[in-house]
Amino acid sequence: MIENNEQMEQAYEALGDLYRMLASYRAKVLPVSARNYTLIAQGPLEEVRKLQAEIDVYLGLQGPGVMASEQTGAWRETPPPFGRKSEG
Repeated sequence: MIENNEQMEQAYEALGDLYRMLASYRAKVLPVSARNYTLIAQGPLEEVRKLQAEIDVYLGLQGPGVMASEQTGAWRETPPPFGRKSEG
């Protein structure tokens, strides 16, 4: 879990390393065997997803009070409860 800017920078560097690794696999393994590329890429891709999720949480883009718009893929803050008509 990312707790400060230094850890966030380390996560960004790790993402870069993972993407470079995937590009290398794509160049070297994919032309030989798409099946092997798919298998080899799974681990780094999962790590990319994990790191990106941690970065999103640290930056406040995921978690309580934030929801993803299914139509646009954009992140939006949950509106405050005031101004809404109460039921009942």
